[in-house]
Amino acid sequence: MGHVSFILFPGFPMLAYAVAREAVDIVNRLSDDPRLTCDTRIPGHSRTEASNGSVMGPDRTDWDGAEDVDLALIFCGDDLPKRIPNGFQNFLAQVDAAGGRLGGVAGGTTILGRIGRLDGCRAVLHRAPESDETFPAVEILDRPYLLDNRRLTVAGGLAIADALCAWIAEQTSPALADEVSRGLMSGRVQHRQTSAPTEPEDSPDDPVIAEMEAQMRAHLADPLPLSDLAESMGLSRKALRGRCMRALGVTPSDHYLAIRLRHGAELLRHTAMPVSEIARASGFETLAGFSRSIRNTLGVSPSAMRKMARAARLVQKYA
Repeated sequence: MGHVSFILFPGFPMLAYAVAREAVDIVNRLSDDPRLTCDTRIPGHSRTEASNGSVMGPDRTDWDGAEDVDLALIFCGDDLPKRIPNGFQNFLAQVDAAGGRLGGVAGGTTILGRIGRLDGCRAVLHRAPESDETFPAVEILDRPYLLDNRRLTVAGGLAIADALCAWIAEQTSPALADEVSRGLMSGRVQHRQTSAPTEPEDSPDDPVIAEMEAQMRAHLADPLPLSDLAESMGLSRKALRGRCMRALGVTPSDHYLAIRLRHGAELLRHTAMPVSEIARASGFETLAGFSRSIRNTLGVSPSAMRKMARAARLVQKYA
């Protein structure tokens, strides 16, 4: 069993911390017995504020147990501390002496550099805007992350996902790390959901329009021609269009498209289905057509929508 100690400085990147915590949780959900344990420590042993305004408290209010830490991972934003506490530095020295790995995310890498814990190492170093700080004893590489010589340095952002998976592969197995990577990307670990909950909508007052909507929702993957839809209700296309405009303010074709796009968006947010399958399930013949419609209507690409939903869930879970 391995142990990770997350160390949070004020202004730490909340999303990166949430992704790292989720990686540890996924390892344990995929294993019969817990493979990793973790704690969260904060210099000063009191609550601190993240980059998104969330306030976090520490799991531990001491610097004990350094000999049991396999990875001490420091999170910090661009606003670096003016003074680096001695207790924190001593804790890192003890982790290092016991054979544990030291790591930094975003400004956390700069903290490691400042206290000399990267001297003689290759590392990815984060530099705050307008910073001219140099580290001549460190071989700085331009990569998203680097796992090297008992150091794990991460430039920031979502690179923490790949960095933690590389460390997990080293600690456990590449196969488990691949499963963790897929879990982080999809939001699903063992069970793949094939349908998504839909938000209840107010039923229109016009029973014809209510029936039209019911038929549209029953034929999302294989959209009905509007002429067939109108005929099934004993109306002409022109008559159905008029009733739809009066009831909803849009044409039947626009309303049908909106229903299908809402369905696709829900699948993107709440399932791990491949985007190509979601496109077909939403009645689009091509992935390009689905992507274009999502982007034009909602302002983001399907992949961006999925990442935003995933990030929001992670932040909410660990905030």
